[in-house]
Amino acid sequence: MGTNKIGPGPRRARSRVVKAKVKLTWESWRAFSTKSQKASIESMVPCLLLLSSIVNAVQGLLSNSNVPSPEIIEVRGDIKANRINIAWVDDPSLVGEKLLTYDIEIYISGQREAVHNDAVSIRPEQSVAHTWSWVSPMPLQCLQHSVRLRLQRRDSNWTDLRHVTGPDLSYSIPNEPKVYPKDDTVMVNSRKLFCCIIPNERNLRHLTYNGSVRQPLRSVGQTYIYELTMQPSPTGGNDLACETDDGDDGASVFVGYSPQVHNFTCETRNLVDLECSWTQGDDRNLCGIRQTKYTLSGSPVEPPVNRKCTVGPQEDTWWKKRLSISSSQGEASWTLTAKNALNETTFTYTANPRHRVYLQAPSDLQIVSVNSTSARLEWQWPRANLTSLPMQCEAQIRLNTDMAQSMNNKIEASTGINLHGMTLRGLHPYSSYVVKVRCQASEHTYKSGDWSEEISFQTKEDIPDQVDVWMAVDSSNTITIVWKDLSVEKSHGELIDYQLSWGQSNKSIRPKQHCFSTSGVGEGTRISIVASNTAGLSPPSTIMTHSYRAGMEVVRVSGSNGSLELSWRSEAAASCGYILDWIPVNSQDTCDLMWKKIPAGHNSTTIKSAPNEAPGSVLAKQDGLDVVLSWNEIPVENRRGFILEYLIKYYPSSHQNIGPPKTERVSSNMTRVRIQNLLAETYEFYISARTSAGEGRAERIVVTLTSQVYQIFVYCTASLGVIIILVLLITPLCYRKRTWLKDKVYPDIPAPHLVMSDSKGIYDGQLMKVSAEHVARIMAFPIKMNDATMKKANGDVMHSDIIGPQQSQVTEDTDDDNDDGPAVEESPVLLDNPTYNVEMGAFEGVDLPLETIEGYKPQQLPSDSSHEAPCSPVSSYQDLDTVEQNGLLLSTTKDSHLESEDYIAVTVVGSPVSVSSTLPLLDEPYKCGHGEH
Repeated sequence: MGTNKIGPGPRRARSRVVKAKVKLTWESWRAFSTKSQKASIESMVPCLLLLSSIVNAVQGLLSNSNVPSPEIIEVRGDIKANRINIAWVDDPSLVGEKLLTYDIEIYISGQREAVHNDAVSIRPEQSVAHTWSWVSPMPLQCLQHSVRLRLQRRDSNWTDLRHVTGPDLSYSIPNEPKVYPKDDTVMVNSRKLFCCIIPNERNLRHLTYNGSVRQPLRSVGQTYIYELTMQPSPTGGNDLACETDDGDDGASVFVGYSPQVHNFTCETRNLVDLECSWTQGDDRNLCGIRQTKYTLSGSPVEPPVNRKCTVGPQEDTWWKKRLSISSSQGEASWTLTAKNALNETTFTYTANPRHRVYLQAPSDLQIVSVNSTSARLEWQWPRANLTSLPMQCEAQIRLNTDMAQSMNNKIEASTGINLHGMTLRGLHPYSSYVVKVRCQASEHTYKSGDWSEEISFQTKEDIPDQVDVWMAVDSSNTITIVWKDLSVEKSHGELIDYQLSWGQSNKSIRPKQHCFSTSGVGEGTRISIVASNTAGLSPPSTIMTHSYRAGMEVVRVSGSNGSLELSWRSEAAASCGYILDWIPVNSQDTCDLMWKKIPAGHNSTTIKSAPNEAPGSVLAKQDGLDVVLSWNEIPVENRRGFILEYLIKYYPSSHQNIGPPKTERVSSNMTRVRIQNLLAETYEFYISARTSAGEGRAERIVVTLTSQVYQIFVYCTASLGVIIILVLLITPLCYRKRTWLKDKVYPDIPAPHLVMSDSKGIYDGQLMKVSAEHVARIMAFPIKMNDATMKKANGDVMHSDIIGPQQSQVTEDTDDDNDDGPAVEESPVLLDNPTYNVEMGAFEGVDLPLETIEGYKPQQLPSDSSHEAPCSPVSSYQDLDTVEQNGLLLSTTKDSHLESEDYIAVTVVGSPVSVSSTLPLLDEPYKCGHGEH
C-alpha cells in the first residue's frame, strides 16, 4: 500500500521551467561558440556580456523570491475521535505581519486529489505554535492520511507531506482480518465508512451488516471500504462482520439519536422546591457510557429507579429534579441540558412559580372539636412556605354506615390564605363520617392538589325529634297508643326509652316497643309521649282520647300499582286537617296500625309504603369469578306494600368513591341471583326491596373473591387420586380372575384334531401327508371310476364329495370277461403324515360317512377340472391347479348309479389351504405335464 507522491504547486513548477530555459540557452551558446571558430571573437564580445548580465539578473531574482515556509512541529491522529491535529510555527522573519493566511490540504491513500482543503488566518507570534484540527470521515486505521500547508502567498512553497496513522498491519493472529472502527457511536440514518483489512494472500468472502451482505465501495490494496446507512440499534448495538477464507473479525456499532426531551415542565408543591419533570425520547437505546445524562440549571440529575434501556420512548418513566426557590420569586427560566455520546441539546422552561402551584396533600388531619351537627377539621402543610398563598380547600364528607347515603358525598369548601383548617357544618347527630381534604391555589388556578388520607369521626348525640303518635279505640273502650319508631336520623342517638304520661300516671316503654294499650282512661284525657337519650328528652307529642264510635261506614277500596287512591268529602270542622289510618291485610294486632296526616284543605291522598325491613338471611357463595346471592323474603307485615323488585347494588371496595355502584334488578318472585364476571377482589353488596313507594332498607354483605386456579389443581388431584384407588382395587381382582378374563377376552385358538367314526372305526375326511411311493401303490390298484362321478356337470366337484384318503383291503371285482378272477389282497399301507399317523384298514367298499370338521374346510375345486392319469411324482404335494388334474386325495362315496357296492368313485382334489390364509398346507407340489399318464 504505497502512498501516492503529490507534486509541487503550479508556481514552483513555473520557476523550474524558467531555470531550465536559462540553462538551455547558456549551453547552446557554448556549443555555438565552439562550432563558430570561424567567426570573429571581437564581434561576439558585446553579445556575451549582455547575455551574462541577463543570466545573473535572473539567478538573483530567483534566489531572492523564496518566502520562508511554515515549520510543522507535530501531526497527530486521535483514533478515538477520528481527528487529525496539526501544530506549526511561523518563520521568525514573518513576525510583525498583521495577519497571515495558511492553506492546508489533506490527502488519503488511493486518491490523487486532496480530500479536504482549508484556509486559516492567524496573527503571527514568535515562539507560539498554531494548531488546526479536522475530523476525517474515513477511519484513521483504514487508510493513511497525509497533510501539508503553506503560506497563502504567490511565491510560497508547500511543506513536505506528513503522514498520519494508516492500516494496522500488526496482526495478533496473522491470518485474521481487521474491521474498523470498533464500538463506534453514530446517528440514525447517517452514512458511515467502515473498512475491512485482510492479510496478504488472503481473499475476502464478504462483509455483513446486521446479517445482510454488503458490497464494498472501493478497495485500496488489501483494504476494502464500505459505506453503510445506519439503522437504529438495540441496546447491544448492530453487528458488523468481515470474513475471509480462513478467518473473520467483527465490530459493533451503536446507532442512536440525539438527546430528546418530552413533556418538560416545572411546578412547585410547597413554594419551597421547584420540581421539574420530563420523559426521555428515542435515545433510550443508548446505555452505559453512551447513555443520555441530564443537568438541570447546572445540577446533575439522577436517573429514575424504573429506567430501562430499550428501543423507543417509555412515556411512563419520568425524570425528576428539585430546585430550591423563594416564595416571592417572580418569573424565572430553568435550563435542562441533555448530553449523550452523539450530541448535546438544551431545553428551557420559563414560568412564575406562583403560577405553577400544585399543592401536596394536607397531612396530620384531625378533628379538634365536634358537636351534634358540626366539627372542626385541621391539618398541616409539611415543609411548605404558603404564608402568602391564597387557596381554596374542599372537604369530601360521606356517611360511614349506610351504603345508600354514602353515595351522596357532601362537599364542604373554604377559602383563605394559608389555610390549615375548616369547619364542617350540616352534619347529622350521632352519625359516623369519613372525610378527606385537598386544596389548590385560588389566585392562579393551575391544578387541584392531591387528596389527603381519610379520617373518620362521629358527631355527638342530640335530643330526639318529636314522636309521631296516634291511637285506636275498640268496642270495649280499650285505648291503644301507637307511635312510629324513630329512625337513626331522628333518634339522634341511642334511645333509652319512651315515656308516656296521662293524669297522674307515667309509663316507661322499651325502645323497641312502639305501642301501649290501657283501659279506664276517660274520654278527653290528654296523653303525652317523649323519647329520651343521653342528650335529653324530645319535644312532647300529645293526643286527646275519645270513646269508641260505632256505626262507622266501611268502604272497600282497591289499589293499583302498589298504592291506594283515597278521597273523601271535605268537612268544615277539620280545621287542623285529617288523619288517615289503616291496618295491613291479615293483621290482628292493633299495634300494626298505620296512619298518615293530611293537611287541611285536602280531601284525597295516595297511600304508598316502602318496606321497613331488609331481606334477611343473606348468603353469598363464590362460583369461579361469579357470586351467587340468596336471601329470605320480607315478612308480609313488614313489606308495607307490594314488592315490585329486589335491588342489588355492588362495587369493589377499592372503588367505592368512584362513580355510582352497579345495580342488578331481580324479580319479586325470586330470592336468588348470580352476579357474573367479577374481579378477584373484595366487593360490597347491598340488597333491598322496592315498592311503589320507594326503596326500603338494605342488607349489606362483603365478599372477597379469590382466584380459582387452586380449585382446578384440587379437582385434578382428587380425580387422579380416585383413579389410583380404583386401579389398586381392580388390579388384585383381575389378577385372581386372570384365567377367566383370558378365556372371555382372548380365548385360545383350537388346534386341529381328528374326528373318529363311531360306526367304522376309521377317520373320515382327514388330510394326510402321502408320499409319492404310497401314491403309486394306491393308484396301482384297478379302481373303477363311477361314470356319474367323472361326468359332473362342468367338471365341478362338490364339497360334500370330498373326503380324506382311506386305507382299506381292496378286493378286485372281475368284469364280464373275467368274472372269476381271484381277489388280490394287499397288506395295510401306512401313510406318513407329520400331524396324524393313521393305519389304513381293510377297505370294505361300503358307504363311508362323510363328516365336515369344524374349524377346517378344504376349498372346492375349480369348475374346469379334467381327470388325467397321475404323473410321475416329484414331490408328495401339489398346488391347486395341478392337483385339479392329478390330485392325491381320494374321495370315496356310495353312488346309487354303481352297479356294485365294490365299485368306488375316486375324485382328485388339490392341496388344501388354511381357512385363515391362502398358503397350501402341503408344501411339495407335484410336477407333471398335461397329457402325461
